[in-house]
Amino acid sequence: MDLANLKGGAFVAGGSGGIGRAVCLALARAGSDVFFTYRSRRDNAEAAAREVEALGRRVAFAALDLQDAEAVERIAAEAADFLGGFHSVVYAAGPVLHMQLIGDISPADWARVTNADVNGCFNLVHATLPRLRAQGGSYVAVITSAVERVPARDILSAAPKAAVEMLIRGVAREEGRNGIRANCVGPGWIDAGLGHAVMSEELTPAQIETIRRAIPLRRIGQAAEVAEAVVFLLSPRASFISGQSLAVDGGMQV
Repeated sequence: MDLANLKGGAFVAGGSGGIGRAVCLALARAGSDVFFTYRSRRDNAEAAAREVEALGRRVAFAALDLQDAEAVERIAAEAADFLGGFHSVVYAAGPVLHMQLIGDISPADWARVTNADVNGCFNLVHATLPRLRAQGGSYVAVITSAVERVPARDILSAAPKAAVEMLIRGVAREEGRNGIRANCVGPGWIDAGLGHAVMSEELTPAQIETIRRAIPLRRIGQAAEVAEAVVFLLSPRASFISGQSLAVDGGMQV
């Protein structure tokens, strides 16, 4: 198992969502104990924890609003105590949003999404960076493949995630000397979490079929496929990879 011999465990922000939950399970399968956070759905968090435990790994979780910097510091300390330090920190969180044209987005919604995503990720990095410096380790932020091109009706997702990507690249640039790697994974259309909600609530079957046909692999992705990319980048197999973004989108960037 790729992570079994690393000191400490993995801290996952947003570990109860569709992709975050898959990341927690993939980490457990790779041999890592897990501490994850959730925003409001404790039932989802409890279910995710049971699945991790079934894989034979230790797990704990806590409710957390990533916009509350003091709370992030407190939970990061609890996670470090539980895990015996971090070898990995994953940002897999993000606010609820809808596909909208830029002209239809209100200033209040823009501020809400930007504050939750960009400030939330910064608070996570701020709270965990000193602990990663102590032993070396890796960050992975789950962003979106839409950061590579201007998307129609998806700027509320793409613009904040582009800022998150730059933050993570900055960590890679500045902290490599301390043995820290930092990368991003950019999902495309994934049948989990926000992607599933958009497809089931905001798109027609004909629109989904158009999307599917636009993907070179001609299918919608699965959360486990994103999670495997995350674990690869956290693992020793990616020991000389830092400052990169890996799109998991079936080839849509081609």
